[in-house]
Amino acid sequence: MTTESACGDLVATCTAADSGYMLRVVRDGSSEPLAEKDLTHWPDWPVFPVDAAHAAGSELVMLGYMIWPDSITPDSLLGWQPVTEERGWSARVGTFDQLQDAGI
Repeated sequence: MTTESACGDLVATCTAADSGYMLRVVRDGSSEPLAEKDLTHWPDWPVFPVDAAHAAGSELVMLGYMIWPDSITPDSLLGWQPVTEERGWSARVGTFDQLQDAGI
C-alpha cells in the first residue's frame, strides 16, 4: 500500500485540444511538461469513456509512467478525475522506479 508521501508529485493531465486531447505529465503545481503526447481524434470534451481512460493509461505506460494503483477508486474513472475548469481529466502518476520503490 502506498502513502501520500510515497506517491511523489507527478500528475498526468488529459485536456481538451483542437482535435481530441493532449496528454501531459507535469510536476504538481507546474505547467512545464515532463512528457506529452497529442491524442488526436479522441471524443470531444466532456466525453471521456472508459475505453479512452484505458487508452490514456496505456499511452502513459509508453511514456514511462503509470497511474498510482491507490488512485483507482469507485469515484474515479480508472484513476482519472474530472477537472472541469481545464476541460480535462487528471491522475496521480509515478515513474516505474517510483512505483517499484513503493513496493508496487
